[in-house]
Amino acid sequence: MTSSPTKQELIELSEEIVDISEALDQAGENDDDRNYQTQYNRLREIGEILMDGIESLEGDDLAYARFMLGSVCNMLGYWVQAEEAYTKALEYWPDHVGLLNELFEAQMEQRKYEAAKETIEMSIEHGGETPVILQNYAAVLIHLKQVNKAKVVMINCVAKFPDDQQSRELLHQLEQPEMYLDEPSN
Repeated sequence: MTSSPTKQELIELSEEIVDISEALDQAGENDDDRNYQTQYNRLREIGEILMDGIESLEGDDLAYARFMLGSVCNMLGYWVQAEEAYTKALEYWPDHVGLLNELFEAQMEQRKYEAAKETIEMSIEHGGETPVILQNYAAVLIHLKQVNKAKVVMINCVAKFPDDQQSRELLHQLEQPEMYLDEPSN
C-alpha cells in the first residue's frame, strides 16, 4: 500500500491488529520468542503503512487510521506517539469510549495522572460505568494520592457490581492501613 489506504484496507488492517494483539499475548504466555518477534515485526509494518498513508485521509477514515496508529504504538510501547495519535483522533471522535480508554492507558504509562484522570472521567461520562473503568478510575486516584476518593469509587462500584471479584479485591486493598501512608493530612 503506497497510497492512501481504502476503507476496506483500513478495516482489514484493524482486524489484523486485533489478531496480532491476541497472538502477542499467546506468544508471551507460551514463551514463544520467535512468534512474538514475528508478530511484533508485523505490527511495526502496519504502523509504517498507516504512517505512509495517513495524511492523505480525511474525516472518519483519518480518525480511524489515527486510532489504529495509536493502538499500534500502544502495543509497541511508544506511549508518547500513541497519546499523540489518540489525541488527534479525538478531534473527530471526542466521545469514542474505546479511544478514550486506550488514551487513558497511554497516559498512565507515561505517569500523566492528572490527564489520565480527566480522560477516564470523560470515558465514564460518555460510556458509563463498568467495573474495569471504575477500577481504572480508582487506580489513577491512588496515583494522585487521593486514596479516600478511590475507596469511595470502589465502594460504589461494589454496590453497583456486587459480583465483580476484582472490584471487591481492590476495595479490600484500599481498606488496608498502609494505603493511607501517603495521603495528605487535612
